[in-house]
Amino acid sequence: MHIRRPPLFRVLALVASVVASTAILSAAVPSPAWADPTPDFRRIQFPVAGATTFSDDFGDPRGDGRSHEGNDLMGQKMQHLLATVDGTIKLARIDSAGLAGNMLTLVDDEGWRYNYIHLNNDSPGTDDNLNPPEFVFPAGIRAGVRVKAGQHLSFLGDSGNAEDTAPHLHFEIRRPDGTALNPWTSLRLAQGLPAGTRCGYGINPPAKAVPAAGAGYWVLAADGGVFSFGAARFHGSTGAIKLNKPIVGMAATPAGDGYWLVATDGGVFAFGAASFHGSTGAIKLNKPIVAMAPTPSGKGYWLVASDGGVFAFGDATFLGSTGAISLNKPIVAMSATPAGAGYRLIATDGGVFAFGDALFAGSTPGLGITTTIVSAATTPTGAGYWMLAADGGVFNFGDATFKGSAPGTGLCRWPAGIRLVATATGAGYWVQGGDGQILTFGDAPWHGSLAAAGIKPNSVIIDMAAVTRRPAA
Repeated sequence: MHIRRPPLFRVLALVASVVASTAILSAAVPSPAWADPTPDFRRIQFPVAGATTFSDDFGDPRGDGRSHEGNDLMGQKMQHLLATVDGTIKLARIDSAGLAGNMLTLVDDEGWRYNYIHLNNDSPGTDDNLNPPEFVFPAGIRAGVRVKAGQHLSFLGDSGNAEDTAPHLHFEIRRPDGTALNPWTSLRLAQGLPAGTRCGYGINPPAKAVPAAGAGYWVLAADGGVFSFGAARFHGSTGAIKLNKPIVGMAATPAGDGYWLVATDGGVFAFGAASFHGSTGAIKLNKPIVAMAPTPSGKGYWLVASDGGVFAFGDATFLGSTGAISLNKPIVAMSATPAGAGYRLIATDGGVFAFGDALFAGSTPGLGITTTIVSAATTPTGAGYWMLAADGGVFNFGDATFKGSAPGTGLCRWPAGIRLVATATGAGYWVQGGDGQILTFGDAPWHGSLAAAGIKPNSVIIDMAAVTRRPAA
């Protein structure tokens, strides 16, 4: 269905106010501000060959007010110590005195350091402290040498202040800035064992956040409560309004200086620089509205109902719908092309319906996959798209590149998928989880989340929109 002129019904933009279900968030994030909040492990080879035991003793108190900045891996003298990563030896010290005693430092290509401390200082089978060099480091191991993960680097021992304890390797992982990371999770995962909420390293492609990919984002609750992160500004919400129908979605202006909320009856609420162009609030719909998409100019938008009926307002052009088609499954998402001359409707079974200049590049039924799709996003070129499944799985078509998914994170339990939003570059995306987490993939920067801030909204999380100004050419 198409409406060329909006009805007289108009929902006025609301005065921005913070109510119980809304918040302006300035989430505490690590430096730099776009860093992933959970880099609590490194993918490593276990550093000791043979049986060893260890516990999560990172942070335990030590003498002189110190705290333990590694994990002690208890073992037997002369066990081989192995390179945890491909990297370069920066230090290979033979000096059994002091706290550390004999030690080795390995640095990977990203600047992370791995310290091996209390290396052997005895002749085999003795505790003579003679520190024979050949039983500290094998031949060829010295500063400046490039090594491969799993290569023999040294021998386990009790040098330094470990002379009065059982033989062990004090193993440290340090970030490029020198701060210590608790090795426990990395060591457990290297043994194939679960660690806290993790059951594995994960299988997603490597991610590297880029600030230009997105400056911030909003999270939407079903009562219209809006939560802002990063450079996304709070402009208002329907959290304090008695709604005729529940809010079902949101869309951001192209400049990221405003947003619209839409209810299941098609009532549209405009905030910030977002202009009201019309709604279906006064129309009797065959099926409820499920999503909206703005035009590239921000001077119009489309609404789509679950039967695929499309309603165009402002400079949005009606290009077709599935309103007269008997669908296998209801429509759940709508994604417009960059030029605004086309759009795709996505059904819950992953069926894709393309109109205008939108190209069909594939669907999940065409892959022989049975899943429930909840969201979709178009690439910057318009020649491809991603789909997000309810289990957090991501499917890519056309020139859309797979950057990862929730099941590939290595978490023992991962959040349900709610919304996928592409970055400005198209080289990454955010996934909003049903538990309040926001997962980042590819070049997507992390700016905070409800889960990380410990905030529980009054109603369920239903949507997300991002500030994704395209980088200047």
